[in-house]
Amino acid sequence: MRSAMSMIELVFAIVIMGIAVMSLPLILTQVQNNNAFAMQQESILAAKAKIGDILTYEWDENSYDATASHSFVLDTANGDGELNATAGTPRRVGHIDTDNRRKFFPVATQASAIGADGGDLDDVDDFDGTSNLLTVTAGEDAGTLDYIFDLNLTTTVNYVADNANYAASPLNGFALNFANAPATPTNIKVISVTVSGGDQNITLRAFTCNIGESTLLPSRPYQ
Repeated sequence: MRSAMSMIELVFAIVIMGIAVMSLPLILTQVQNNNAFAMQQESILAAKAKIGDILTYEWDENSYDATASHSFVLDTANGDGELNATAGTPRRVGHIDTDNRRKFFPVATQASAIGADGGDLDDVDDFDGTSNLLTVTAGEDAGTLDYIFDLNLTTTVNYVADNANYAASPLNGFALNFANAPATPTNIKVISVTVSGGDQNITLRAFTCNIGESTLLPSRPYQ
């Protein structure tokens, strides 16, 4: 039985320990990168979920008609004239002239300004300027997590300039400009959700348009 290690064994031990020590910074960096990526994905998921929720609401305060039980297309003060109702009809060019299809109100009804109804949360622009604090954790037991952080979701809703030449083929003249939102209604709204927290600052956007909806056909008995 040997009482000591050989020189070669000592050298091997020193080399292995050196490799392990040099690897520690790389391991720590990778852990930090993984945590940052996880936080980024949580932020994106939170923003997508918020936008998805907002898009379930009516396009405008005036879109829905309770008597007809569906949403109509609205007139817009600053919308592209090519998308207005054609003279003497409740439909714009491209609408199918038949029952249960998308159309304007029988009497001209204007879209409202952003937040004009006082924020009663019945249409998408009521979410303009709202903020939600979302506490995010990486698991069920917060006491054993690598990180825990809060996300702040800030929502803005604006009209987008609607100045395209829809009669052109292909369509031209359309340019999105988020910096100069029109004060009067157009046919397009943009929903922006900015997520901050956990060293994140991410903004996702979605668009929703003034197209109304088709009514549901009455059910028929099985033949």
